[in-house]
Amino acid sequence: FFESNGAKIIGIVEHDVAAYNPSGINVEQLSLWRKEHGTFRGFPDAQIISEPMTVLEAECDVLIPAALERQIGLRNAHRIRAKLIGEAANGPVTPGADEVLRTNGKVIIPDLLLNAGGVCVSYFEWAKNLSHLRFGRMNKRWDERSKEQLLALVEGNAGRELSEVERRQLIHGAEEHELVYSGLEDTMIVACNETRQTALEKNIDYRTAAMANSINKIAASLAGSGSIFTHA
Repeated sequence: FFESNGAKIIGIVEHDVAAYNPSGINVEQLSLWRKEHGTFRGFPDAQIISEPMTVLEAECDVLIPAALERQIGLRNAHRIRAKLIGEAANGPVTPGADEVLRTNGKVIIPDLLLNAGGVCVSYFEWAKNLSHLRFGRMNKRWDERSKEQLLALVEGNAGRELSEVERRQLIHGAEEHELVYSGLEDTMIVACNETRQTALEKNIDYRTAAMANSINKIAASLAGSGSIFTHA
């Protein structure tokens, strides 16, 4: 996702080695190489580093520790040079390291927020299973017919008919996976904005802000349902 949006990927860490190239790594080519050879070793367009965790300390704008917990601890937190750390694993930064990083002026996007996409989609799946109705079932054809009417009006005013390919691209109603992606994007945008707003209002870090928002939402849900007045 980062590469497709214009970012330059300079380092990728695997369990045995890391690939590093300050001029940028073609992620697709590296992925194909690993798929064919089972390792990054021998990849011609990057330096292969036998101590992979040292790449976490490379100078960069964004560092994304993923897949493994406790990657950044007191042993290496003071050597992290990234400006922003995005936790794409569960607990990749220890509490002690978190304090060191924030003291050093680093911005941390916590796992509670950044790593929540899978849980959100699981909730969508649960909601769908409860209704026994796939997303888009009720409105896809209606959306397509509405778009057909709008296109007919546009073609009449423009004096040109669209090709069949153009019509299919514009009229196409959203498939279920497209609706899920849309719902996920909206959910994450709202959550990020809420976290940032709370952090600014209370002058706290993003991790604490995300936790505060979560606790407030749980409390509001319990109060609204009356469960807050019951005993376990």
